[in-house]
Amino acid sequence: MAHASDSIVNASLTVENNKEQATVNNVLSDEPQSSKTESINQVEENDSRISNQEMTPTQITTQPEAQATVQDQVNNNPVNETAVDGVFTVGDQNAQLTDQNGNVGTRSLAANTAWYTDKLTTSQNGDSYYRVSTLEYVNASAGSFTSNIQDYDATATVAYKKGASVHTFTGYGNNAVYTGTNQNTGTAWKVSQRANQNGKYWYEIGNNVWVPQDYVVVSDAPDMKTANWISGVPLISQRPELPNGCEITAVTMMLQYAGAKVDKMQLAREMPRSSNPEYGYIGQPWDSTGITIFPNALMSLVEKYAGSAKDLSGMDFNAIKYQIDLGHPVVTWNTLHGFPYHALTVTGYDSQYVYYNDCWTNQTTQMGIDQFISNWNTQNRRAISY
Repeated sequence: MAHASDSIVNASLTVENNKEQATVNNVLSDEPQSSKTESINQVEENDSRISNQEMTPTQITTQPEAQATVQDQVNNNPVNETAVDGVFTVGDQNAQLTDQNGNVGTRSLAANTAWYTDKLTTSQNGDSYYRVSTLEYVNASAGSFTSNIQDYDATATVAYKKGASVHTFTGYGNNAVYTGTNQNTGTAWKVSQRANQNGKYWYEIGNNVWVPQDYVVVSDAPDMKTANWISGVPLISQRPELPNGCEITAVTMMLQYAGAKVDKMQLAREMPRSSNPEYGYIGQPWDSTGITIFPNALMSLVEKYAGSAKDLSGMDFNAIKYQIDLGHPVVTWNTLHGFPYHALTVTGYDSQYVYYNDCWTNQTTQMGIDQFISNWNTQNRRAISY
């Protein structure tokens, strides 16, 4: 794995594309938004216009026309417009909506609701307003603004298929534009900023050069947790149908949690076969001929059903922690129960233990973190996630 200092990216990245073309939508995967952002109106730039999501009666109220004052008619033309990307949260009282000049309208935003905003204007009288829909603004003093972008000192390592590369973009999120630049699997890049849009992180690895979380693992992050768990990962037994199918059963648990409508037998039939576990499963998982399959051979299958895939093989335990912090389970290759190869679905960690689903015992259990890492090392730290 390359070090960040070996390959710091800049605005003139010229890495050749050695992978098939993909659109931004191909690179991005849908994920559930947090409870804080579920009420946010999604506002997207389109030819300098914003398509306004319909506001619900509980979020916005209409005031009688007669309540307008003389001040409502003052034409305070904006003297400054600044592009922003973030969320405006209304304070404890309803916030009156205005036009871009500060003229008060007949509608207001409900107290303690959150709204996406992409523009800040300052009027001649010094008041500032955030745009929350196509033609409607709210006074900045009526609440608080939280930017989707933050300074972020970390390292992003590309964790995609061996010999492949991933797209980088000018801009991020809805404004991301692929310009033909790619970064190879295994290369590491210095991160300067992180953006959060639609529940997904984007990392700036050069001057307005961004890569989504889908195919990178971030280390040395300032906000790495000391403990985290994912609840609700299904527990699936490999037996009796797949006595040698621990790998695909563990992957099934991970993919079902990601929302895929799959089962272990479907995936067992679909995974590739080969005499080399780097390319496919050796033998058959439902009989004594079955041996194993490695993460690289499962990348396409995971990407098909989860929308993205990451081969974490060879990385340290912080890569697993990063994925858990994203809310994504990790399948690891270990040596357990007398088998030379056994796969687990890791669901959490703390300072003492690693927590996982074991498809052989059909139990959710734990292992001391040092013992787990030592055991994982016997399998060259193989792991896969999304």
